[in-house]
Amino acid sequence: MSDLPMMRAALCERYGDASAVHVAAVPRPVPGAGEVLVRILASTLDSADRRVRALDMPPGFGPMARLAFGFRRPRQPILGTALAGIVEAVGPGVTRFRPGDDVVASTGAAQGCHAGYRVIAERKAIAAKPESLGFEEAAAVIFGGMTARFFLETKAPVISGEKVLVIGAGGAVGVAVMQLARAAGATVTACCSAGKANWVQSQGADGVIDYRAPGWPQTHEGAFDLVIDTVGAMPASQSVRLARPGGRLVALTASLWDFMAMPWLNARSGRSVIGGMVPDNAEGLARVMALAEAGRLRPAIGARFPLERIGEAHALIDGGHKTGSIVITTG
Repeated sequence: MSDLPMMRAALCERYGDASAVHVAAVPRPVPGAGEVLVRILASTLDSADRRVRALDMPPGFGPMARLAFGFRRPRQPILGTALAGIVEAVGPGVTRFRPGDDVVASTGAAQGCHAGYRVIAERKAIAAKPESLGFEEAAAVIFGGMTARFFLETKAPVISGEKVLVIGAGGAVGVAVMQLARAAGATVTACCSAGKANWVQSQGADGVIDYRAPGWPQTHEGAFDLVIDTVGAMPASQSVRLARPGGRLVALTASLWDFMAMPWLNARSGRSVIGGMVPDNAEGLARVMALAEAGRLRPAIGARFPLERIGEAHALIDGGHKTGSIVITTG
């Protein structure tokens, strides 16, 4: 038995369905030099967590995912990429934070947020939580906000008056994309299931397309200045045709073959095709918090679960019924 203080954590020790996750007591981490120990009050369960837990990657990325996350089982058994909480302790050399500070963090592929505590290096993506946001609300804007901000502010800036299509608009990323596009002055059309139409309209969509509608997507080819596919709903060679000539496609989720074909599509389609990884850094996270404080990003919480019921949250996301962010509370 470890002499270290213990904490509760959700463990995923095999790849599989929602039953692969269980809650257990594990040793609480201790901050080293340059590290911050955060007592987690809220985190989120996002599509990235489901992909790792189920090892359900876009076509072509499966072998690379095993190398990155673990060949037979997850190398990091505690999932979760975003958190909001209170600094419990700091290691030697930490200067930006002190015990008692309210903070948020984005851990990306390092995960580890579905637990009572998480150690984070001060130089990583950790920032002050705005006083105007509660812990659950702050956690809820991180995953989608980091992606939306990076692409809509740096890779494919939205111009006021543009027509923007968001494919997969019901999830955390889709909602954040819609909100930032609307804030920039665009007219936003959401593409999702009919059952999520009211939800996406409440989050700012000007119009909704049911992806099961007869004739979709051919009926909307060339109709948009900017197309953002958050779920990899169709090959990039098809979704790029939804953008007008000279328009842009942002493929946030795509197969390996689509990523390899992007230079060819850029050259041959008459549109810009944009992909890539979202960097996890303190500057980007602080910008997301500033956007949330200003009301340009708004928390969209579709469900809340305590850590002890996280298996139910995984089952919800497996069923395809998730909207916005699923918040996991640990406080």
